Parts: sequence; C-alpha cells; structure tokens
Amino acid sequence: MTNTYWRPSSLLGNRNGPAADPAYAVLVLNQPINENAFKSTVEGASMLVCADAGADRLRNLRTDQNWRRPDAIVGDLDSVTPETITYYRGKGVTIVKEPDQYSTDFTKALRWIEQEWIQRTEHLDIPPLDVVVLGGLGGRVDQGFSQIHHLYLAHNDTSLLSGRIYLLSEQSLTFVLGEGPNTIDIEPGYFAENVGIIPILGRCHLTTRGLEWDVENWPTDFGGQMSTSNHIRASTIEISFTGPRPLFTLELTALLTATGS
Repeated sequence: MTNTYWRPSSLLGNRNGPAADPAYAVLVLNQPINENAFKSTVEGASMLVCADAGADRLRNLRTDQNWRRPDAIVGDLDSVTPETITYYRGKGVTIVKEPDQYSTDFTKALRWIEQEWIQRTEHLDIPPLDVVVLGGLGGRVDQGFSQIHHLYLAHNDTSLLSGRIYLLSEQSLTFVLGEGPNTIDIEPGYFAENVGIIPILGRCHLTTRGLEWDVENWPTDFGGQMSTSNHIRASTIEISFTGPRPLFTLELTALLTATGS
C-alpha cells in the first residue's frame, strides 16, 4: 500500500519543507478561535472562508484594517449578524447564501471551497486543496462530535473535498489517518508530546513506531483498549492499522494554544 506522508507543521507556518507543501484553505466555524494558532496558519493559506457566524468570530478577533479579510462567507446566514454581513460586503467579500436545510453550514462552506479551487486552478497542474478547519472540542459535546463527523464525511464525498482535512482546535490538530501505512513528520517547536489514536468508526488493530508506548497489531475500540495520552519519542511517527480508519490527534505546543474570541 502507498505510504501516506504527513507534515502537519506546514499548516502552522513552517512552509520550508524538503518538498513543496500542498496549498490549503482555512475554514472558520462559529467556534472559539485559537488566536495564536490561527495567526500561524492563516499566513500561508490560499483561501480564508467563514461558515455563517464564523464571520462574527473572525470580525471580533481583530478590527484593524490590515487584518486579512475572508474570501467568502458561506451558509444559510441565519446566525451571522446583519452588521457583520454589511461590514464584510463593504470590504468586497463574497457573500454566499445557501438555504438548503439538508446540509450544514460546514458542508456548504466545504463545497464552496472545493468548487472555487477547481475554478481557480482549471487547466493548471496543481494538487487538490487541503482544508484546515478552526473548531473546538471543549464546548458542547454534540457540536464536538459533529465536527469529527464532518471530518469523515468530507473524506467520503468528493464534492466536499479532494485534498485532506484537519481540525485545528484550542489545544490540538486532528485528522483522519490514511489507508495503509502513515508517516507523520514531527518538527520541533510546533507540537507538545501528547498524541491520541482514536478508533471512531470501530475496532481496529494498530502498529506504531516512535511513541513511548509503541504497539504491534494491538486491538483498540471504545469500551476496550485505547491509545490516548501517548507520548512522542521520535522525529517521525509511523502508524499502520487494519480495520476502519482511526482519528489521530496531536497536542499543540504551549505557544500555539492560547485562545481568542
């Protein structure tokens, strides 16, 4: 199987890797914004999009005129304040109202990002766009599970996503592992030692290298064994598994964990 290589520090300002890092968009949900991590990740973003009242979060984060404006605000627009819509419309920001009640603002924004990227790169040999979602798992439990649900949903729907998707929350960067072997490059200064491998979709068997408590063909599921609060012990982590794709989460370094609005 093809090895899936991850270089997560490239999403946090480290764009000088050994190979060209994929382009990515930043999607702001209506969740508290990790201001330090946001500042690091938005600098290299090819696109900045707000899902509905995520625009209020962004506007409240910084008010000076030099702060980056979103490319678009997308959703049914039932949560964002009229003042914010008026403010950003006056700045030339695209406002996209999608009233479809069978999809969420999250999926509406993902679909807009995917379609916009296809239009921008038509006839160009440019890889698919990754998406970094600013969300949070420390508030309402149902909203937290919804965000994890959307990570998996996006992987199963090419109209929403053709690249990779990450959840950047108050203290962590989280993503769904690729099928087959995974190699995760851990560069100093971006991540603390704690990681977790969570079998969201059901029982799987893990093999790891580079962690304090490595395992070999180790069964993991909810209600059984689970690899949480494991520790990074190498510059490269290798993970393979059989069974459903698990979720992988990295703790951000203290310099990136302060939250804003």
